[in-house]
Amino acid sequence: MPAEPHKERPFLLLLIYASLRAFFRLFNSIEVRGLENIPAEGPLIVACNHLSNADPPALLPQLARVRLPNIIAKKELFSLWPFGHFLDAWGAIPVDRAREGGDLGALRGCLTALRRDGCLVIFPEGTRAKGRKLKPKPGVALMAHKSGAPVLCARIFNSENFSKLGKITIKFGGLRRFEPPADGDLKAAYARFSDDVMADIFSLTEER
Repeated sequence: MPAEPHKERPFLLLLIYASLRAFFRLFNSIEVRGLENIPAEGPLIVACNHLSNADPPALLPQLARVRLPNIIAKKELFSLWPFGHFLDAWGAIPVDRAREGGDLGALRGCLTALRRDGCLVIFPEGTRAKGRKLKPKPGVALMAHKSGAPVLCARIFNSENFSKLGKITIKFGGLRRFEPPADGDLKAAYARFSDDVMADIFSLTEER
């Protein structure tokens, strides 16, 4: 089950987030803009581009300065110690990416977190883009529709150079809400909304 709200999270989690913020500030000169755009309360989906494995540990501690997030993670990671323990503490929701027709258990976990007024982080591209622009999956639209949560776009820059100690920038943008289509064609509406979310993400620039 998704982790409970902020006050019920373990102190160790807050310590880990603080340590990660210090690490990225020291070694990658991380710069974060737009924290004021993050709603402090209510259900929220944060949608971000995905460049490298460094994205979650760079993004989540910064988001946690305002509110603690849940995140979707591939189920294989939960069997790796100590990652599985930390993923549970972080409120991660396991997803079976190979399941035919999608992982309904993961979807239920995400909706449960959002209905508890939680904050859910999702990478709409579904995998690391590695410099490419990938077509987003419809999941972000589905969850926005079913939960009524707004989507906050975020963009991470240069995380693929994390190991080279390159500077990383994270920028939070504006909110977008899903509006059910008048023609009732949800499949097309989900595709449009997901495309619009990715366009919002890539409209964020590294410049101030």
